[in-house]
Amino acid sequence: MMVMKCRQVQKYLDDFLVARPDETLHAEIIEHIVNCPRCAHVYEVARQTLSSIQLSHKVRASDDLKHHIMNEIRETKETNLKPEKHIFGKIIRWKPVWVAGAAVFLLAMASIFILNNQKKNNRMALNLLSRAWAAEKAQFVRDEVVHIVNEIIVKPISDPVLSQVRWFPVVSIEATGKPRFHQLTLPAEPDEHYTVNDEAWFDNNTGKFVRLFSVDETPVFANSYDGDKVYSLEAGSNGNWQIIGKPVGEEFHPPENPADFLGIAAGLTSNIDEKDESRVIDASDGKLQDGSKARFIKVGLQSSLPFMTPKTYWIYKIRKSDNTIAEMEWIVNKESLIVVRRMTTGTVDIPDVSWNLAGIDSLANASMKPPKASIRPDMIVPNMSVQHMIENADYETYIFASNPPWTSQCEITDILDIVSPPNRMFSITYRAEDGRHVVLFQSHTYNKFLGPKIKSGEITYESPKGFKVWSGPRDKWIAEIILKSARSSIKDPPSKNCTGYTIETPAGTFPCIAINGILTDDEFHNLIDSLVTAREYTEK
Repeated sequence: MMVMKCRQVQKYLDDFLVARPDETLHAEIIEHIVNCPRCAHVYEVARQTLSSIQLSHKVRASDDLKHHIMNEIRETKETNLKPEKHIFGKIIRWKPVWVAGAAVFLLAMASIFILNNQKKNNRMALNLLSRAWAAEKAQFVRDEVVHIVNEIIVKPISDPVLSQVRWFPVVSIEATGKPRFHQLTLPAEPDEHYTVNDEAWFDNNTGKFVRLFSVDETPVFANSYDGDKVYSLEAGSNGNWQIIGKPVGEEFHPPENPADFLGIAAGLTSNIDEKDESRVIDASDGKLQDGSKARFIKVGLQSSLPFMTPKTYWIYKIRKSDNTIAEMEWIVNKESLIVVRRMTTGTVDIPDVSWNLAGIDSLANASMKPPKASIRPDMIVPNMSVQHMIENADYETYIFASNPPWTSQCEITDILDIVSPPNRMFSITYRAEDGRHVVLFQSHTYNKFLGPKIKSGEITYESPKGFKVWSGPRDKWIAEIILKSARSSIKDPPSKNCTGYTIETPAGTFPCIAINGILTDDEFHNLIDSLVTAREYTEK
């Protein structure tokens, strides 16, 4: 591969501003940017510039506005208007100066119009999503037993990595009445495809329910409530499937909204709300497979790693006639990974599957070979203890010796490390009344990948116990991702002045700290100085 020099890369980045939006970087350019912080910064500025001036939606100017602008251009002298070369290496100077002022003013006014239009579009799309979720909720409010059938279609793709990492969130209900979050893994070989059948029955009068996932009629997941016990299909120690039933206590109440665990978007609907409308990327009209009219809402997702940002989003396809979610599609790097499609919604006298899942274990054990799809339990486990974190982490974990003085409560969430399963990662959130929430995030994947990345930054503080605080250009980016992932605990979206840091611990791990606001130097230093191992914390 040809070794690029900074001068060559800067010339390419000058041209980048006038290149086609879909034009990709050459491999040698990427190699240079990865290893050159200065050129990486220049590239980021160029990319952000493009993002700020390119439209997500077509905006058509009126004929009067076009006429007015063209007259202004004709009246402008055309001499001495060439910009100096290397727009990132030198300052651009336009002559005469007043032309630049007019251009900047026009661009600013256009930008304001575009941003306002985008925000309006986002709010409209978000309102449409809210109505769709309300319509989904209404599907379960009937006098008869509701029967809903969805299909999860694993699409054929050529990428060998993407074909193996697909998954879908699944929510079940425990005997305590609390939700339990799982991961339906959907691996496939390149260009292979298959379908998972997702059926649900719900009796609104009694709260009884059944949910069953199967592939080629072989069950891979089941959860139910028969009025006395909650049942689940689980793999036993001998590898055989078995039905586990647990009696419910007096505190048990079926969830008020069954769509939260039986609906087509269960596990996804909580990822976006009115405080985070920026994640709505686009909204457009389209048609469903049956030809009926629909509205397509594109909702962006955060990468699980702050240094890996594939273009990934869900498209919610909402039927115009009744505002229901007819289909959802997961896109990563322009590849359609899975499609979730509502097949039927109706009512029956009794479910096809017993409320206590009788016979489902035998059906699962009768399969000659295990199906492609499978359930990985406990994708997210909230409200865990420090001891639980010690027992379930395969690396040294840390916690603050005491809550930061401006915070009120601490919550530990155990999360499946999706990039490195079955390893676990831990989010420790400290909610603050003044909004300066603190999140300490630790994972096997961060330990593996963040170490080499942070060496391009600088050490801004080292505690007496040997904790090094690294800071770099990705700080705010990391903070926003971590704070968004902790929204269920801290409630608030990331603030404009949020900050993030990577910590190098004496054990060689790399936890990250996100702060939803600004701390004084003393507050921040005291925070870092209070870090102790989880084992020390339990021994005090």
